[in-house]
Amino acid sequence: MQAVSDTIQSVTEKVVGPTKVAGPEDWLNSEEVEVAVPDEDEKILRVGELVHDMQRHNFDAHQHKFRGTHVKSLAFVKGSLKIKEDIPTYLRHGLFSTPGMKYDVIGRYANEPSFILPDNTSAPRGFSMKVFDVHGERLSSTSDGSMNEGTQDFLFNNAPIVELTDLDTTIEIFELRTKYFDNPTQLKIELAKRSDRLKQFAPDMLPNEYVVGSTFYSQSSFKFGPYACKFSLLPISSTQEEFINQTIPKDADTTFHRDHLRSFYSTKSTEYTLRAQFCSDLKNQPVEDASVEWKESYAPWYDLATLSFPPQDTFSDARRVWWEDRIGLSPWDGLKDHRPLGSINRLRHKAYEMSRAFRSKGNQTEVYLPLKVQDMPE
Repeated sequence: MQAVSDTIQSVTEKVVGPTKVAGPEDWLNSEEVEVAVPDEDEKILRVGELVHDMQRHNFDAHQHKFRGTHVKSLAFVKGSLKIKEDIPTYLRHGLFSTPGMKYDVIGRYANEPSFILPDNTSAPRGFSMKVFDVHGERLSSTSDGSMNEGTQDFLFNNAPIVELTDLDTTIEIFELRTKYFDNPTQLKIELAKRSDRLKQFAPDMLPNEYVVGSTFYSQSSFKFGPYACKFSLLPISSTQEEFINQTIPKDADTTFHRDHLRSFYSTKSTEYTLRAQFCSDLKNQPVEDASVEWKESYAPWYDLATLSFPPQDTFSDARRVWWEDRIGLSPWDGLKDHRPLGSINRLRHKAYEMSRAFRSKGNQTEVYLPLKVQDMPE
């Protein structure tokens, strides 16, 4: 998604990368790329409290307890992920250990902001997915106590970087967002006073493109066996081609993305390549600063698997209620081989748990981490 990359690049500092393309022999050990933040546990708890504040603002407006971010759902899909038959030996780690392996997958397209935003407004879009029947040593036990079988969650956004940068910046920005939750004009005034204001305004500068043609990025870093990587989803189906880099109509209505995705999937399928790029230089590919894009010129993408979704009803009431009220997702629900890296990801561990508990109590509905693809309604 070149337009998105160009937008982000124009509002962030330029990074001069190495002169050569890095290969597997250059990739850094994932155990040596993180740096602890002073008073990290206390700061992470503060982030969780700020997420609760934003959830309370939404409750006051809508009388419902939503997620802390990615509040507005656009579509829900069910499909499969197939690992490449010829995946190289050095990429056979974790989820990708077995060439040709096929997994069931569910996914959700959503608007990224913490408030319910009209689709005809430019803003980041997200895609989250849960992969089922994944075997290997886990970060934590599943609901049935297993430490060797469960799911692997992935969270993506249609921009390659996240403007929140790191743990300390996240606190500063979330404090502003909750203080001025009901006054977006004043929020923009306060953000404009910051030294990183161009970075903070980057999400609003994204072109309002068709979601079905978007490339999605993990933004933050993850283990990939012994390495550190970022993930991405690249649309590859001929049915998606006409929508790549295309903005929606200027007179689009407030539910355009939801309606277009539902209409598209009623007769057409999608395919994405799940790929990864690897860290070989912390100066140019920082793990603790998620606002720096890892340049493809020296960190090329490696194809890992094909993600496929057939035609289906993407917005049935049963699917909507189940996704919004019943289930949770977290990058920490997965394998040790894909442990989230960096303070942005470390804060997600506690903050997501707190958000799930807040939704569950407020809506009087158990929020759980499903272990069977059959749990998702048709």
